[in-house]
Amino acid sequence: MTQLRRVVVYTDDPDEGGVAVYNHAILCELARIGYDVTCVQSESQSPMIARQRELGVKHHWLGFHSRRDCVRNSVNMEDADRAFSVTCPDVVLFTNCSPFSHIAAKTVAIRRNLPFIVVEGYVAVLEAVVPEVAWYLYHLEEHYKQAKAVIAVSQDNLDLLHRQYRLAVGKGDLIHYGRPASFFEPQRPHVRERLRKEAGIPEDAVVCLTVGRLEPVKGHRVLAEAVAELRKSPVWPRLYFAWIGTGSLQRELADMLHSTGVAEHVKMLGQRWDVADWLDASDAFALPSFCEGMPLVIMEAMAKGLPVVASSVSGIPEELGGSGKLLPSPQTDRSGTVREIVSTLKEWTTNAQLRCQAGQACRTRAEKLFREERMLHLTMQVIQRAVMPPRDYISPGLEVVRPDPCFPHLDVGDPEKASWQHLRRGIPHNWYVDRRVPDTGFANRDEAHILYNMARRFKGKEALEIGCWLGWSVCHLALGGVHVDVIDPVLARPDFLENIQQSLDAAGVRARVNLVAGLSPSHVHSLSREYNRKWPFFFIDGNHEAPYPVFDAAVCAEHAEDDAVILFHDLASPDVAHGLEYLRQCGWKTLVYMTAQIMGVAWRGTVEPIHHVPDPSFTWHVPNHLRHYTICGMQNACNQ
Repeated sequence: MTQLRRVVVYTDDPDEGGVAVYNHAILCELARIGYDVTCVQSESQSPMIARQRELGVKHHWLGFHSRRDCVRNSVNMEDADRAFSVTCPDVVLFTNCSPFSHIAAKTVAIRRNLPFIVVEGYVAVLEAVVPEVAWYLYHLEEHYKQAKAVIAVSQDNLDLLHRQYRLAVGKGDLIHYGRPASFFEPQRPHVRERLRKEAGIPEDAVVCLTVGRLEPVKGHRVLAEAVAELRKSPVWPRLYFAWIGTGSLQRELADMLHSTGVAEHVKMLGQRWDVADWLDASDAFALPSFCEGMPLVIMEAMAKGLPVVASSVSGIPEELGGSGKLLPSPQTDRSGTVREIVSTLKEWTTNAQLRCQAGQACRTRAEKLFREERMLHLTMQVIQRAVMPPRDYISPGLEVVRPDPCFPHLDVGDPEKASWQHLRRGIPHNWYVDRRVPDTGFANRDEAHILYNMARRFKGKEALEIGCWLGWSVCHLALGGVHVDVIDPVLARPDFLENIQQSLDAAGVRARVNLVAGLSPSHVHSLSREYNRKWPFFFIDGNHEAPYPVFDAAVCAEHAEDDAVILFHDLASPDVAHGLEYLRQCGWKTLVYMTAQIMGVAWRGTVEPIHHVPDPSFTWHVPNHLRHYTICGMQNACNQ
């Protein structure tokens, strides 16, 4: 349901950390759903890169290593200019290892008028604002202001962005990382047996896994101290450790392990691409980091049902919640961190039932929060919004769908050419038309999404639409999952009927739509008798002249289920508003959505209408005939 759009993922993590793993998931999903996608990064070769190429992802290599040359990454605009000239993106997704990543590239994107989204994978506390940091913050404030969206991967990080990094209050989306379904599969005994045999670990040992770069920030030195203490414990013969990762501390850590006599029980496995297999081979997971963003490896361990012991820093408390074991931060209480690792692993080694209970609690939390499909869905929604045409607005909180390719004659119309007296020509949103009939408009983008999201509330149920014009509205309803009966006299015209059917076929929803040429209210009665049907959901967009909106409202109320919603379009017309007023007088609850042409909703029973926020960048005028209604989400308005 997307047009083929060019998306560039611009990153400073080639393939070493969590951001690279996140990139891989995003790139593969973008390619899967039909985007033309390119990753701009330092050159790298890995199984992830190979898989991306299989899916059609292209790569534009930067001529330097972004992790090692942070200054060039921040100030050299030629690199970004060259990348954008080659890739010609419609939208750029900056996936950052730090808020100060890609300062130069974001500046170039703004100069080129490229829409962009920022994903902050890690946000550190600013201890002091020295001149260099102040320079970065100056640019960062403008970048966040210009960004279509800013995504943080933990609430802690989002709070820091607001508090210290000049992200405007009210801006910023929280989307937790997520992991693929494979990590949620039960542990495989044959994998456990194979890897333990390869590494020289006894089958009955309790194995504590750690995955992370061998750098000071990950806390391996602290873990090595805890291992040395555990050597003095009775549990030592049964306790083994597996460390996956490489880095600058590799030789130092190996020496530490040998000097304390624990090297035989600590398997340094180097860089591995089979982390999921090692989770199958392990019994617990430890990560005593000094600082973190939202570690993927913790999510993966939780998904596998391993009990996790990890530092109480940054997003980790948010990950674990009440599951696992939080350690004091080694930054402030190193000895306390060591003590807690020792006591926790002693307990988990001697008490298998307690270890399994802690692991199950971790798995339950991961199931709820850290499924990859959830992360991908929410992120694709943000991208969908970013590639919407300029002057399109969709209320926050609404799911996004874009069936534009199914309507080949869809165009932005000129409101001045419309003949209808109640068209609100001063609204700064696109007014869509079929270019063959340019004086009659469709529901605009925001209004169409009210339809789509309301229909999602009734997925699998029946709906009735009165008046469909060329099928734009019914397509959004059907995409929301309802089965729609449509009544409109225009359906008697073969050319109109054929065009609507073609659009519904292209959208894949033709089987969910019953098109009936006729007039309301007579054909509503006929349909109800023919199918012995009442409807829980209605959309009225028929004859706008009095008294027909009241006739439509009355017949829908007559054939409505006890729990029902009735939506109106074009309440800018007082005649249409009479239909909503009729239902209000009959005891239905009512609400008005302040959109370009104004929509209204009436409901009864246990159902609830969706929430809508009018475009806050515009001062809305409430017509006199509607000022006694509650306006949903209205903050910026005056009576007209």
